[in-house]
Formats: sequence, structure tokens, C-alpha cells
Amino acid sequence: MKRILLLTGAAAMLASCSAAANHEEQVLRVSAASSLMEAMEAVQRTYTEEHPGTELVFSYGSSSKLRSQIEQGAPADLFLSASAADMELLAEAGLADEATIVPFASNRLVLAAGSEVSASGAAEDILAAADGTIAVGEPGSVPLGKYTKEALSELGIWDGLEDRFVYAKDARQVLTYTESGNADLGIVYSSDAFASDQAAVLAELPEGPEPIRYPGAVIGGTDQAEAAQDFLSFLTGEEGQRILEEHGFLPASGDGS
Repeated sequence: MKRILLLTGAAAMLASCSAAANHEEQVLRVSAASSLMEAMEAVQRTYTEEHPGTELVFSYGSSSKLRSQIEQGAPADLFLSASAADMELLAEAGLADEATIVPFASNRLVLAAGSEVSASGAAEDILAAADGTIAVGEPGSVPLGKYTKEALSELGIWDGLEDRFVYAKDARQVLTYTESGNADLGIVYSSDAFASDQAAVLAELPEGPEPIRYPGAVIGGTDQAEAAQDFLSFLTGEEGQRILEEHGFLPASGDGS
């Protein structure tokens, strides 16, 4: 009987230790806009050093594609979007916790080209003078494309340039087309140009009617809500903001303050 009690006690201790280990180790699944890739790699290094029990697993793509994946049941605990509209749609569907939605960064558009290309002047003048192709995001499915169309429409030049556009599936592909010379010019986020050593910024585009804000939110019903909220709070906190700024992003206010 004594031996049985000892074995039972040992088994209970092992089960307790195993449960504690499983409790301490958690995987946080983050769906993030492709323009955040380099910044999130840096954030991940810092965050996991401070939270060794949390593993961050990122899925990147256009915000609309990620939203669609979440709607179709793709596993995610946190959504980091480049589009307020996609976040709103997810919240309306009950798939993003509306109470947790918070902007954590902003961006701007720039006209860029391969590093061997040089030009100066206003973006609309450079676009009018050039006769090559222009890489842009697909406006119907890519936030970068939507922002680009709005900005160029405000300038009154979208329609006149349409036959020169090369459409890309996400912000990352727009940058790749621009860097490689597959397009003569590209309209990219300033953060992407900032991170690239193969693309030169020729001019900034004026802000369109909708500011470029990046909202984040905890996915509704996730069993990692506390960890997801903690990571989102890190992004909006001093250290997270510093890392994002180091990668070319602006504060959520968009005015540098």
C-alpha cells in the first residue's frame, strides 16, 4: 500500500509539472499585413526575450486576404491590419473584439524606383514625365492599392495612368516589382521603402482622403485573449513604438507626436 501511495504521489507531481509547463508555454498566432514583416521580426525578437513562455507565429498577406481567411476559420488570435475597413468588417462579423481595437501605427505613400533611377519634383510631375510601367497594389483587394487610387484620384491623374499600371497582390509584391525593375516606378508605403536598399524614394504623395492607419484587435473567442492583448499593448507602448519607428512607421496619430 505504501508503494502504491508513493507511485500515486509521483504520478500526481508529474501531472502537475506537465500542466504547469503547458500553462507557461503558449503559441500566439498573429495575422499581420505584409508591410509589417520586417518590423514584426524585430518586435518578435524583443518581445520573446521578455516573454520566454510565448511563441509568436505570424501569417502575412494583404489585410483583405487575412480578413477573409479569418472569416473562413483560419486560426488566429490577433489581427494587425493596414486597413481600418477590413478591421471594421471583421468586428461587424463578431470575429474581432471591438473593445480591443486600437491603432498602433500609421504610414504614408511614396513614389519609388530602382536605386539606379533618379528624378526630382512632385510625384505627379514625375509620373507624368515618365513613360514606363508603375507598380501599384490591386485597389479592389489590397489596402495599399486602395490608398494609392484615392491619392492619385485626388490629384486627378489616376484615370490617365491606368494603362501603365502593373497590379500586385500585396504591398510586398509592389516593392519587389519596384526593386527588381519589373516596373519602372512603384507606389509603396514609406516604411517599405525605408527598409529597402534597392529602392530609392523619388517623392512623397499627398495624403488621400483616408489617413493610413494600422489598427490591431484581439480575435473574438480566442483562448489566448490575455496573451493577445498583452502583445497588442506592447505594440502601443513605448518599446513597441520605438521599434516601429525604427522601421519607418509613424505613430498612430500620423503626425509624429
